[in-house]
Amino acid sequence: MGKAAHQTDGPAGRLLALIERDDAAELDRWLGSHPRLAARLERVKLDFGRPLPAAARSVETAAVLLEHGAGVTAVGEWWAAGGHGVLSVDREVGRFLVERGAAVTAHAAAGLGLADRLAALLRTDPGAVDARGIDGTRPLHFARTLEVADLLLDHGAELEATDEDHDSTAVQWLIGDQPAVARHLVRRGARPDLFLAAALGDAALAERLVSERPESLGWWIGKSPFPGIGHRGRGGTIYQWTLAFNSFAHQIAASNGHGELAERLWRRSEPATRLLVACVTGRRAEARALAHEVERLDAFDLTLLARHCWETNADVEAVRLMLDVGFPVDLPETSHGHTPLHNAAWGGFAELVELLLERGHPPDVRDPDHGATPLGWALYCCLEDGRHPEGEYGRVVELLLDAGCPWDPAVYPTGHPGVDRALAARLPGP
Repeated sequence: MGKAAHQTDGPAGRLLALIERDDAAELDRWLGSHPRLAARLERVKLDFGRPLPAAARSVETAAVLLEHGAGVTAVGEWWAAGGHGVLSVDREVGRFLVERGAAVTAHAAAGLGLADRLAALLRTDPGAVDARGIDGTRPLHFARTLEVADLLLDHGAELEATDEDHDSTAVQWLIGDQPAVARHLVRRGARPDLFLAAALGDAALAERLVSERPESLGWWIGKSPFPGIGHRGRGGTIYQWTLAFNSFAHQIAASNGHGELAERLWRRSEPATRLLVACVTGRRAEARALAHEVERLDAFDLTLLARHCWETNADVEAVRLMLDVGFPVDLPETSHGHTPLHNAAWGGFAELVELLLERGHPPDVRDPDHGATPLGWALYCCLEDGRHPEGEYGRVVELLLDAGCPWDPAVYPTGHPGVDRALAARLPGP
């Protein structure tokens, strides 16, 4: 049943659609007419083992699920397994489930803003303030209110404690969806960095940090000291998810509505950094002018082209500009060794694939992990992974085959109309 819950058709698909639409009345009627499915609600698990009630978008929908047989025991067990799941639960829904009997851990109480429950837990078990959850997070990483944050700090929580997968502090975890709590932690002594100052729009703090470490203007999320996924076999900085992948502080400031701070950071930056920022933000005139001034770029910075072909940053105009100012077209990113063409093909980004091929990217290069061509990557994501249903895979396959990418006719037919049209036109002989 857990696997069926991922389907988009049939009874399980209808169930998920009603939960997603938050149509409590229709969900109640529909479950009433499907008693066999309702009898199995307790066993339904979604992504990362999430029980059905935790997926509800409102208390009304959660109540309907409970009335038809979904229980709260699994919710408490899910939270207790590490706590991370509580961050994906609507806070009011979570509190409702706790009222109905879901067990609460320190992480869950912090994530739901249940200061009273958390205080009771800490009275019973003072060591819970440093309890380890998923990825080695502490309850402070989950604090969603100022009251909870202060409660944990007053009970001895360490401001600079880092998790085990992302090596990131609570303030770095919280800046994305709880900037007020992050700002409060800085006031209470959390160590700031330029990305944090940029996200908060704190110009005075940013000025101080730049004066102390001018090189921080050249850092980007995914480059040491804020490494990306795969660094030392771990997940890389949490900023990739709480702020943005592969982005400079200038971009973080601008995307959070602090344009004046972004320009101030630009003016303080070295020419090489300004060239990179110009490329990834579409400042074409400045990029072309700076390209004549900057003799060479750091080799790791050149991997920004491959990273802007990947799904987290896919941007055809940024890639075009990087190529125009002299970035190598086929330099792989260093975390996994994936080339720009592999990344573009994976997402079904036809315009990017076409641009890379036009600029001379070899079509037959193979990745170091699977020995697969860009065509293999496109087919796998399209037919197996399914992460990009909007991808233009038929066009991507056409472009790669026309460029000479090798392929095995035995893959035909695939069942994907666009891909099969491209393959059929190139099948050898009768």
